[in-house]
Amino acid sequence: MEPAYSTVWRRAARNVFAGCAGLLLGPSLLVWAVRGAALAAQCAPGPELCRGIALGVAERETLSLAWTLGTNTWLLLGVAVLAALAGMIARRPLLGATALLLLPLAALMLPMAAVFSAAYPGCTLSESGVGDCMLWGAQMGASVHTATNVPWLIYGFAPFSFALSLVLGIFGWFVARSRGPGHAHARAPRTPHSSSFRVPDYRFTDRDY
Repeated sequence: MEPAYSTVWRRAARNVFAGCAGLLLGPSLLVWAVRGAALAAQCAPGPELCRGIALGVAERETLSLAWTLGTNTWLLLGVAVLAALAGMIARRPLLGATALLLLPLAALMLPMAAVFSAAYPGCTLSESGVGDCMLWGAQMGASVHTATNVPWLIYGFAPFSFALSLVLGIFGWFVARSRGPGHAHARAPRTPHSSSFRVPDYRFTDRDY
């Protein structure tokens, strides 16, 4: 049976992993929730209100929230590394290594995809931040221009993220091997069947009479 303290640590690690994943992906999913609401209402991207609602305000604010963490490379990688370590403690090395590789990318690429999917003729997007874009009744400001800088941000941290995920994956693989079936068998308690002691047979036979 697994020790109680080990179960507690694994449960805590899973909670930490879920919290880190939610912190990285939550704002991006909010951006797409607003984008999905516009699609459901059949509102084409443009300066007009969406069914009389200034849906662009929600899009702008959720984008700003997503970029707050996504454009801070060290904070982005720090949260991803914490998620990877939590995956290792939870004895999910593949999950931890994959999280370190994919979570930072998803945190940037999801809002970038939302911005470019809502771009329309007259909505200017530039790396220098020059130009304005009005979407569903709201001025989007720098929230849409940041999307054009996402490829450069990814190029900046992707090599480090890939290298760290590879190292953690190899480390987790060796740890998983050390805790394989042989390790579990070595700690298994001895049972009466594994003993070489045999109880003598005292039953009487015909020769005893």
